[in-house]
Amino acid sequence: MENTNDEHDNNRKQEQEYRAQNGPLNLDDLQKKWNEIQKEYRKKYPSLTSEDVDYRSGEFTLMTERVAKRTNRSQEEIQKEIKNWD
Repeated sequence: MENTNDEHDNNRKQEQEYRAQNGPLNLDDLQKKWNEIQKEYRKKYPSLTSEDVDYRSGEFTLMTERVAKRTNRSQEEIQKEIKNWD
């Protein structure tokens, strides 16, 4: 899936806005945590595809939007779940 420059800029803007609004929920930390739990997460949600969970640098929020859509939940729920995953 190829993103246009406008989509890429929009994704970065969304991440910046999210950081500004949610301070303590650091996207860099979420990305690191995601890399650790991705396999377990996919076992819990088998409907997720490889395309749903893959992301490029700077596009983590886009990935969490896809996961949210696929699992019928909000992006905020997904990000909190990743943060609190044991």
